[in-house]
Amino acid sequence: MPSEADAAPGFTRLPLRGRIALLTLLGVVLLVDVVLYSREPGVSWSGMALGLAATLATSLFVWWPPAAVVSLLLTALVETASGQSGPQFLYLVIIAGLVVYTCPGWFVGIYGAATAALAAFAATTPGALSSTALPALALVLAVSAGIGWALRAAHGRERRFAGDIERLEHARSAAIEAERERIADELHDIIAHDVTLVSMHVRVLERVDDPDLREQSIRAIRSSADQALADIRRMLRIVRDDRFAASSAGEAPASAVSALEDVRTSLERLGASVTVRALIDDTLSAAVEQTLVHLLREGATNIAKHAPEHPSVSIVVESVQDEVRVEISNSIGGPHRATHVPSSGYGLDRLRERVTLLDGQLRANASGGWWTLTARLPAR
Repeated sequence: MPSEADAAPGFTRLPLRGRIALLTLLGVVLLVDVVLYSREPGVSWSGMALGLAATLATSLFVWWPPAAVVSLLLTALVETASGQSGPQFLYLVIIAGLVVYTCPGWFVGIYGAATAALAAFAATTPGALSSTALPALALVLAVSAGIGWALRAAHGRERRFAGDIERLEHARSAAIEAERERIADELHDIIAHDVTLVSMHVRVLERVDDPDLREQSIRAIRSSADQALADIRRMLRIVRDDRFAASSAGEAPASAVSALEDVRTSLERLGASVTVRALIDDTLSAAVEQTLVHLLREGATNIAKHAPEHPSVSIVVESVQDEVRVEISNSIGGPHRATHVPSSGYGLDRLRERVTLLDGQLRANASGGWWTLTARLPAR
């Protein structure tokens, strides 16, 4: 699509190729006029000046269409008033197509009314315009205006198509970004927990010689690694095959009760002393329950990564009236565990977004030797 800019509010500049073609044509016309006037004996200098003025006025369509129309009306009026029979009136009707293409409807109406009034004036002015020329000029005006209207309509369709394409590109980019966010959330919410547990149990294997503890860590590593691999395969099938994604949509998501049990088992395998108090309403909405699952997993992952060795952990999940309260606390005293597991803060940021979307509140802070993650969610 050619680059365009409005010549004035409501007026449209000709496309680049149209401007070049118009200037080239007017250059040829100007050259022919100069040659003819120079060879014609007894040339009328006023007629030559009006002809050159009309040619130059038409060139103003390249920069400012209303100025071109006004200038041509003035040259035709001067020619008619002086009783001359020149090309100015012909210029005025030929440019009807340019007027229709570049000017808004109200200005086209002014141009038409002014041209009709000028034609009536010319018909009553001796020597200005013969009565037989009026039908021919009207036909030229109608053909030129029709061509201009067709080009304007085509140009409007082109601009609408370009707008549609741009909107589709924006929608495509937004869809791609949303898909990336969804995959990132899946990777963090589902896989990061298992991978963190694998990393922590590897650290346990490096430090202990007790055969029972080592065997327990090996089982935990194997279980977490198998779960992570299963989740990765499931995600790859969803990304690569929309049919699988549709069939998987009906699979039952993880429940808050099962997530709570998994979290307690995982933390106890790492040597934590876990206390759980749970009162979960079985009528929670799906969105709230899945947010609870993410809260529990993220809280356990942060404890595994950042808590000291053998921490005391308290997990409270309570449904009270129309509110669900989640509190995950761990002691922060004692020797600190060297995890070497990087932290980006992505998990807490995403949790805060999830909770906020449900009109809930999330808070994480340290107080009295405990690190506490607290969330309050509406039950419905």
